[in-house]
Amino acid sequence: MANMGWILIVTMVGLALIIAGAQLSSQEDEEGDVEDSGDIGSDEDNRILDVCLQSHSHDMTHYHANLEISIRGENRIIPTSTGVTSTCMSGIHTHGDDGTLHIETPGDMEARIEHFFTIWDQPLSETQLMEATVGQGESITMTVDGVVVEDYQNHIFVDGQQVTIKLE
Repeated sequence: MANMGWILIVTMVGLALIIAGAQLSSQEDEEGDVEDSGDIGSDEDNRILDVCLQSHSHDMTHYHANLEISIRGENRIIPTSTGVTSTCMSGIHTHGDDGTLHIETPGDMEARIEHFFTIWDQPLSETQLMEATVGQGESITMTVDGVVVEDYQNHIFVDGQQVTIKLE
């Protein structure tokens, strides 16, 4: 009978420790998840900025979009080899000056318009498009396949899209 008392006490203490440990672990996970998921999400969303391809490969995700830019009625040319150096091709780059963007990545990654402007080292915001600042009565608009896109900076490219950005 005395052994039964000890078994009951040990069992109760063990259960209390398990419950306390689970609650502590749950609190740590919740705190960590918020911080970690922000970091992971940010890294995942911007992974394309770290892509450095040595050559074209059939093992890559590879698609194209076309980008046209107009500032106050003047068409702007995106230079040949934007995003290309002697040692590296960025995840979004050009080979010609016809506005064709090559999106090439070693797997699925978001390719947003803001990524291309970062790679190109040109500003794109609600108040600036390249070297032009939005004046009174002007605005920047973006259409994708003829449809206005409100959150243009976060637009994700899809194969075959025709993207037009205008400051007027």
